[in-house]
Amino acid sequence: MQPLQYTLAVTLPDDETLDSFYAAGQTEAVSLLKHYLQFAAGQAPLYLFGASGSGKSHLLYAACVFAQERGLTSQLLALQDYQQLSPRLLDNLEQLDVVCLDNIQAIAGDLSWQIAVFDLYNRMQEQGKALIIVGNQAPQQLGFALADLVSRLHACQSLQLRLLTDDDKQKLLQQKAHQRGMELADEVARFLLNRYNRDIRSLVAILDQLDKASIVHQRKLTIPFIKSILL
Repeated sequence: MQPLQYTLAVTLPDDETLDSFYAAGQTEAVSLLKHYLQFAAGQAPLYLFGASGSGKSHLLYAACVFAQERGLTSQLLALQDYQQLSPRLLDNLEQLDVVCLDNIQAIAGDLSWQIAVFDLYNRMQEQGKALIIVGNQAPQQLGFALADLVSRLHACQSLQLRLLTDDDKQKLLQQKAHQRGMELADEVARFLLNRYNRDIRSLVAILDQLDKASIVHQRKLTIPFIKSILL
């Protein structure tokens, strides 16, 4: 069975780059990733954690894009469906320049996967390669049975990402609209936030739908127009 992976040229979102990452007051995350990806050898791996919607997946996609732009080989594995996969998928990944593991909390109930991640961590360190791990909680809260893996995660360079406020989400929507050549007035952005799913990915998907509709109908994004398209 093939690993759950994102083929860079096809699947990674075009606008999810390090430079487009928006998280108010968290420019540290982008700076940390850029520095680490350029100077991984001799540094501890990265562990990023936070609640759903805090931007973790965006940063992982963006790390792979950043690596690709610099001619580095990379692999992103999403572990939420680990039960369909074999831990052997982690074998020999240290041959790559960058490895990203998403949703590490998913393997809390599987010791074989925890051992495989622990071994990969050690191999990546020995080879001076970049390893970025993402979870939803701090290492000691993941519920791992393998204490050595918890210890390794504690040794990582760690950064907690916080959720965006509604004001942050409004600014993010307006930023993404501007990138698409649209202007999203404050009242229109607030209307979207108040009437639809506040998950950022869902909101951006709606924005893409409205972008296409505005081109077809040659209309600006107004509340009446949005209602005619989405309601």
